[in-house]
Amino acid sequence: MKKFRSGLEKFCHAIRYISMVVLMYAVIVTVIDVILHLFTNYRVLGNMEMVELGMIIMMYLCFGVTQLENGHVRVDLFVNKLPPKGRCAMNGILQLVCAFFCLLLTIQSFKQVSTNYSVGKASQILHLPYWPFSLIMGVGFAVYTLAIILTALEYFQELPNAKPIEGQE
Repeated sequence: MKKFRSGLEKFCHAIRYISMVVLMYAVIVTVIDVILHLFTNYRVLGNMEMVELGMIIMMYLCFGVTQLENGHVRVDLFVNKLPPKGRCAMNGILQLVCAFFCLLLTIQSFKQVSTNYSVGKASQILHLPYWPFSLIMGVGFAVYTLAIILTALEYFQELPNAKPIEGQE
C-alpha cells in the first residue's frame, strides 16, 4: 500500500503543477483585462470564459492531492467521541461511502465527455469545446476516488493499533 500511496502522491503532485500554471494564466489574463479596460477602454475577449474553464482545471486536479494531504475540511464532532477503534472504523466507512459517490461522479463525468463531444457543445464567445474540460473533470474525480479509497484502507489498517486522540482519554 505504501508503493501505491507513493505513486499516487507523485501523480497528484504532478497534476497539481498543471493547476498552478492555469491559476497563473487566469491571474495574468485578468490583470491584463483590467489594465486594458482602465487605460484603453478595451477588454480581453472571452476573459470570463477562460477563467471559468480554468477554474475547472484548477479545482478538479487538486482534489486528489488535498485528500492525500488530509487537507479537506472535516467536521468530526461525533466521530472523535468514539473509542479509538470505533473512530478508525467509522472514518473508514465514511471514506468508503464518499468513494462510492465519487465513483458515481467519475462515471457521470466520463459520460458527459461523450455527450459534449457528440453534441459539439462549446463556449459562447471563444467557441472552446467543453469535452476536454469534462475529461479533466473525470480524471480529477477518478484520482480523487482512488485517494479516498486509499485513505479508507489506511483507516482500516490502523484499526488494530488505534490510539486515542491526544488530550482525549
